[in-house]
Amino acid sequence: MADYDAIVVGAGHNGLTAGAVLAKKGLKVLIVEKTNWNGGMAASKELFKGFKHSVGAWALLVFRREMIELLELDKYGLELITPESSYCVFGDPADPPFIGYSDTAKMAEHVMEKHGVDAIQGLAQLGEYIAPYKAILDAELDKAVPRPIEQIIAETPDAETRERLIKICYSASAMDILRMFLPDPEKHRCIQGSLMASAIDGTHMGPYTPGSALSLAYHYTAGDAYDFKIPKGGIGALSDAIEQAFLGHGGEVRYKTQVKSFIIEDGPNGKEAKGIELKNGEKITAKVVLSSLDAQSSFLRLAGEEHLPYDFASSVKEIKYTNGYIQLHMTLDKLPTFTGHMEIANENKIGWLLACIPSADHLQKNWEQYQRNEVPDKPVSYCYFPSVMDPSLAPEGKYTCTIFSHYFPADPPPGKHNEYKDLMAERAIDAIVDIAPDFRDCIVDKVVLTQEYFKKTFGVTAGDFASGLMHPDQMWDKRPVAGWGGGYRTPIENLVMCGAACHPGPGVTCRPGYNAAQEVLRTWED
Repeated sequence: MADYDAIVVGAGHNGLTAGAVLAKKGLKVLIVEKTNWNGGMAASKELFKGFKHSVGAWALLVFRREMIELLELDKYGLELITPESSYCVFGDPADPPFIGYSDTAKMAEHVMEKHGVDAIQGLAQLGEYIAPYKAILDAELDKAVPRPIEQIIAETPDAETRERLIKICYSASAMDILRMFLPDPEKHRCIQGSLMASAIDGTHMGPYTPGSALSLAYHYTAGDAYDFKIPKGGIGALSDAIEQAFLGHGGEVRYKTQVKSFIIEDGPNGKEAKGIELKNGEKITAKVVLSSLDAQSSFLRLAGEEHLPYDFASSVKEIKYTNGYIQLHMTLDKLPTFTGHMEIANENKIGWLLACIPSADHLQKNWEQYQRNEVPDKPVSYCYFPSVMDPSLAPEGKYTCTIFSHYFPADPPPGKHNEYKDLMAERAIDAIVDIAPDFRDCIVDKVVLTQEYFKKTFGVTAGDFASGLMHPDQMWDKRPVAGWGGGYRTPIENLVMCGAACHPGPGVTCRPGYNAAQEVLRTWED
């Protein structure tokens, strides 16, 4: 008899979600995690005494509130904060900042007043243009086996919509789409920069790269709306709530438990997963094993290439993960004072999240330097002060601050990693000093993390927070491997994928974990 009905490898939010769903249905479930905390790349940690920072993911950008109901997280202390504005994107003093107010009426008023009627019309037309993508994503979001995107497009009844979906899902760059509605490269530079920064998130692309339109559409349709929601207590509070739900249903979590390999044996229908073997030699058996890790970690490192069909293993090796970035966490003894055209950031907590993204062309120049393995001269800089919205994250009178920046060199020259990350951090800080001259004087402590930290700490292939880049050939039914139904089921019987490597994709959504658990339950009695 197996020790457990199910073992889940990885206590990130998707692994916890899968475990909670299975445990609620009465299965005996064990979750094992190599670190001593939950959340994976969506964790809140005390990097500095008395201060709590969200490490990795930091807000709910593509999250749907229905997951709170499905997982009953309101019963386990989850509280979401909706800020007055989700972002304030700024650039040159001559360009009005683009403020993403959560209230749609206020947002429309801002865009009309500061950016003009053509900006209102252009953004509305862009939303209408990508609406067919949202429709097909909504229809396939909860499917363990999403229909091939080619089939969906072919079955679309009118030619105009088919052409639109082909552009979005395959051929167009994000700028190809945007220029249809905001064609003037000078007039709406901050709006264009903001939209294009979303488009390249989770990709190895620039805003002009063919295929980047898909990421743009995903980021603006995968969630309820592209407004930021912040769990009180940091992003890890979501993982905490899911863990409490899991434990409340009788689940068991073992931390500091590193898996050496899956136990794979021959069965009547081919290879079967029978459990896990730990680094210390202990073997734990289960009727089904779920992996929330990325595909290369799951299949090549833990399952073993010798247990996989040759074509499948070859496809796994081809998955693209290259994704360079920095995350700079700081403590502050006071808030900076914003000056000049950004004085508005001192009011109404708008300054809780500021993003230096001067234009789409500026982002493209960063991308070009990144491809040359150079530190961008002026990296885009998302700077946020979480404790402004949630004072529980810092001691009274003190503040937390985090800067995230794309395009840190993915493969720095030998011996240059630390030098490059410190240089990029300083250049990202410079972007904020330009609008808040006293910013550096406010900083007490800081630590810089890159993709290498997440690679070493969590075993994430290349440190890629997307668990496989959001490229057209790595989404929908091709995620993580084409021909395997969205990636939940695998060539190994009773080995199921349950993380962001699967459909529908990355971001803190809980959806891959939920879908994977539903797939297990569908066949549980068979």
